[in-house]
Amino acid sequence: MKKIVLITALLFSACLVVMPFNSFAKSAEKVYATIGQEKITQADIDSKISMLPPQFRSRYETAEGKKKLIEQLTKFSLLSQEARRLKLDKKDEVSKRIKEISDNIIIQELIKQEIMDKIKVNDADSEKYYKEHKDEFVEPEKVKVNLIMFKLKEDATPEVKKEQKKKAELALKRVKKGEDFEKVAKEVSEDERTNKSGGNTGFFSKGKRAVTYGPAFEEKAFALKAGGISSVIEEKSGYYIIKVGEKKAQKEEAFQESKSKIERKLQQDQQKKAYDDYIESLKKRYPIKIHEENIGADAPKPAAPAPAMPKPAMPKPAQP
Repeated sequence: MKKIVLITALLFSACLVVMPFNSFAKSAEKVYATIGQEKITQADIDSKISMLPPQFRSRYETAEGKKKLIEQLTKFSLLSQEARRLKLDKKDEVSKRIKEISDNIIIQELIKQEIMDKIKVNDADSEKYYKEHKDEFVEPEKVKVNLIMFKLKEDATPEVKKEQKKKAELALKRVKKGEDFEKVAKEVSEDERTNKSGGNTGFFSKGKRAVTYGPAFEEKAFALKAGGISSVIEEKSGYYIIKVGEKKAQKEEAFQESKSKIERKLQQDQQKKAYDDYIESLKKRYPIKIHEENIGADAPKPAAPAPAMPKPAMPKPAQP
């Protein structure tokens, strides 16, 4: 409970830093408190609450919650007015930090006003993109299999290969006789990725497991019907037996299913372009000069290489 209260207090502190009080409230607006030259109004209450995460807002909708909020705002006003009276906001370091915070706020508002609010994606744009990029909205065929694997190292000898293949054939006999495939996989499979889950690979599409297990493994996985069990498959990485669990046919998303996704993409693309173009236009309005000669002026110079140690003289061959 204490932790929640602390988090709430910190959130309010963050809100208060960036949201100044309405010192010049309209005369008709409800005033909850007057502290020196500042007033706490309904607008102040609303702005602070709106900046909180939704799960915290309901706490301040009751009369008791509003009173607690006003107490917090009152303390903040007392402290901020005293800080200004002491001209702490004029101190060099503090002034720089205030400018940074202020710059961040007005930059966000500038980007919203000049870029974000001007980007509109309509249905015609979205439909055009959908028709021109239909391949992006096709979900390929997928399959989920369970596997039993017996490893082979790259330098495996014929004897080792024979032994590992024999293990695979014995495991295949067990599942063909009716033993539970997942149970056998947990007992004997040497694939560390899947043996604890009974060999479950999860769903994958073509090309997604060829590198991990091998092309013959993947080819057989898509060739078998759901419930089918393969014979022993030999790959460079080992011997495999697979059982196909489920299959999902290729599916093409309809435009209405894809519409919101397309709108987000187009909006992001347009916003990025608009942002880049806007920056270029500002460069013309505010000429930039980079002083390259000063960039590395204060950088420490690289240390001089240590002098080479003299090589020991080779002993002369003994004279006969």
